[in-house]
Amino acid sequence: MLLAPRSKVYYITPSPLPERAALVRLVQAVLRAGVGLVQYRAKEVPTRRMYEDVQALLRLTRPAGVPLIVNDRLDVALAAGADGVHIGSEDLPTNVVRRMMGPSAIVGVSADRPAEARRAEQQGASYVACGAVFPSPTKSDKPVIGPQGVAAVQHAVTIPVCAIGGITADNLAELSQVNPALIAVISAINNAPDPFAAAARLVEVARTALPHRVFGP
Repeated sequence: MLLAPRSKVYYITPSPLPERAALVRLVQAVLRAGVGLVQYRAKEVPTRRMYEDVQALLRLTRPAGVPLIVNDRLDVALAAGADGVHIGSEDLPTNVVRRMMGPSAIVGVSADRPAEARRAEQQGASYVACGAVFPSPTKSDKPVIGPQGVAAVQHAVTIPVCAIGGITADNLAELSQVNPALIAVISAINNAPDPFAAAARLVEVARTALPHRVFGP
């Protein structure tokens, strides 16, 4: 499955999640900055609110041509008509999620080890995400795998690999040798005084340091 976003910056919404009006303004800003994918990630939020949030965000992402992916919640992704879902090791098996989402949906899978990544690809994943690449405030419980950990996963699969964890505009160039297909960013945008400026800088640095790669059959 071909995944070719307009930029490599994969934006993930903050936790705790702001109220909807603020969330909409935030996603509007990062879309204007040029991010290539948006992931709606909500913890301890009622399902009804998740469904309504995703519908509201789709009204922004669809005109921009940017896929909206729901973290963990297959039911919400299906009900709201999101472009995809991202699952972890404790969620439903990848092949089950692929069957339910259909062949054209984006199915992302967290896979920090080559064997996990290979299994995810075999079961229909569109991409795999690995990390933490650098020390990360949002992934403090995960070991740091560094660029070499990303490379190990890349060598195991033919689908796109997303690097996640502690990535900023200042350390992004350290990934230039492995050149991941995507870079997922949470804190570097959400904790910035100006999320638009932070996202725009990441997009520009990624464009220079990480040239696009083509994936697919």
